[in-house]
Amino acid sequence: MAKANTRTRILVNTLNLFNEYGEPNTTTNQIADEVDISPGNLHYHFRRKSGLVEALLAEFQADARRVFEPPAEKQTTLEDFLAFLHLLFEVLNAYRFLFRDTATLVSAYPRASHALKGFSKALTAVMQLYVEALRRTGQLQVEDKEVTLLCRNLVVIALYSERYDEVSDPATSADLSALKAVRGILGIVSPHASEELQPVFVELFALYN
Repeated sequence: MAKANTRTRILVNTLNLFNEYGEPNTTTNQIADEVDISPGNLHYHFRRKSGLVEALLAEFQADARRVFEPPAEKQTTLEDFLAFLHLLFEVLNAYRFLFRDTATLVSAYPRASHALKGFSKALTAVMQLYVEALRRTGQLQVEDKEVTLLCRNLVVIALYSERYDEVSDPATSADLSALKAVRGILGIVSPHASEELQPVFVELFALYN
């Protein structure tokens, strides 16, 4: 049990450090200090830093599966879509280091490339399922030819809006950045909303402002 607890503590603290400073800027000695164990003890659980990254990628993929649940067969509502977005941003916020410097990460860790590509494709597919479900009930009015581009733009905002905030305003917190991302997604969706839903979007913009 102690071994399992130490491993969990290592992963939790590693994730916190990666999220705060970035994976390239975090050393195994810093991780050992944060967990309050010796570097040798850390090495016992994870021989290399790559082992830590791969373990966190596995956790990320497991958590991401909850996001990829398709819309229920019952009539999908805007509230369902918002619940999906909240769940998505919980996961993205928890593993935000993965999207901070993607090029460096995938260059150093090939498994990261596979995991992130799979996540992006799955997220795009689920976004499209929600858009299609809302179209079928007339809540969204989107031309067939626009669906693919709309979903691509939604995914780009979801995955990289925080990166933009880091560059434009480094003081922006992760929570505030997530709120901005949701508002950005609503801003792209709202022009396609039915007349009945327009007042709802006005309320949502005020809520997420």
